[in-house]
Amino acid sequence: MTLKDMIRWPVTRRYRSSRRMSSRYTNSVIMAVLILLSVLFLFPIAVTVTNSFMTENEILLHYTTQLSAFDILNGIKEKFIEITLIPSEITGAQYAEVLINQPSFLILLTNSLKITVPVVLGNLMVSLLTAYGFTIWKWKHKEIVFFIYIVVMMMPLQAVLVPNYIVAEKLGLTTSYLAIILPGIFAPFGTFLLRQNMKGLPKEYFEAAQVDGAGHWYMLLQVVLPQMKSGIAALSMLVFIEYWNIVEQVVIFIKEYYREPLSVFLSRMSAGNIGIIFAASAVYLFLPLWFLALGQKDLEKGIELSGIK
Repeated sequence: MTLKDMIRWPVTRRYRSSRRMSSRYTNSVIMAVLILLSVLFLFPIAVTVTNSFMTENEILLHYTTQLSAFDILNGIKEKFIEITLIPSEITGAQYAEVLINQPSFLILLTNSLKITVPVVLGNLMVSLLTAYGFTIWKWKHKEIVFFIYIVVMMMPLQAVLVPNYIVAEKLGLTTSYLAIILPGIFAPFGTFLLRQNMKGLPKEYFEAAQVDGAGHWYMLLQVVLPQMKSGIAALSMLVFIEYWNIVEQVVIFIKEYYREPLSVFLSRMSAGNIGIIFAASAVYLFLPLWFLALGQKDLEKGIELSGIK
C-alpha cells in the first residue's frame, strides 16, 4: 500500500460509513411515515369492528353529544364524542339486530352481489379477450386504438355518467341493473392491466405453440391463462372493491329502495342507531377484507407485473 493509498483509505472509510448512516436514517424515516399512514388508514376499520361489539348503552355514552340534565347541573356546556377501541362488555346484539331483525339488510346485501358478481366475471372475460388481441394479434393501428382505451380509462366517472344514461335510456335500461353492469363489464382498465401483464410473458411460449399448430383459443386457455393468475386475481379484487362500493350510478338508475345495494343503504343510515351502523358496516367490510387477505400477494404481483407505479 502506497503513502497516497494510506492517506485516502481513512477518508474513503469515513465516507462509506456516513453513506450507510444516511441510508439507515432515510429508511427509518420512510418506515415511520409508512407506519403512520397505515395507522391512519386502519384506525377507522378498527373503530368500526371493535365498536360493533359494544352494548347500546355504551355506544350512547361514548358517541352522543346531547347534554343530559346531569351534565348541565355539573356545569358541562359542551359534550364531545369519545372514541374508544375496547368495549367494556362484548355483545353480539347489534349483529343479531342487523342479520335477524332486519331482513331488508340481507336483501340489500344480495343486491350488492347481483351487481358486483356479474361485473367482475364479465369484465374478466372481456378484458382477457381484448388484452389478448392487443398483445398477440398483429393488426394495423393497434397502438392508436389502445391509446383511445387509455384516454377513456383516464376520464372521470362524472364525465361518462351522462352518456351512459343517454345510451341506457335509448335501450330502455334506465331502471335495470344492466345500466350499471354493462358499462362495468366493458370498462377499459381491465384491458390495460391484463395487456401489460401479457406483454411480460416470454415470447418463446407463443412461438412454440404456433410451431406446434396451436390456435388462438388453445394459446389463450393453455398458454396465457396459467401464466396470468396473479393479474387476473388483481383485476378481480380491484373490480370487486370498486363495484362493491358503488353509489353514484345506483342513485341515478335505481329508484326503488328495495333494489338498492348495501353501499347506498349504509350512506342513508347516518341518522339511525349508531350501534346498528357499526355492525352493518362491519358486515359490509367483511367480503372486501377477506378477498384482500386471501389475495394480497397476487394483488401485489399482478400490479407489479403490469408496470403500474
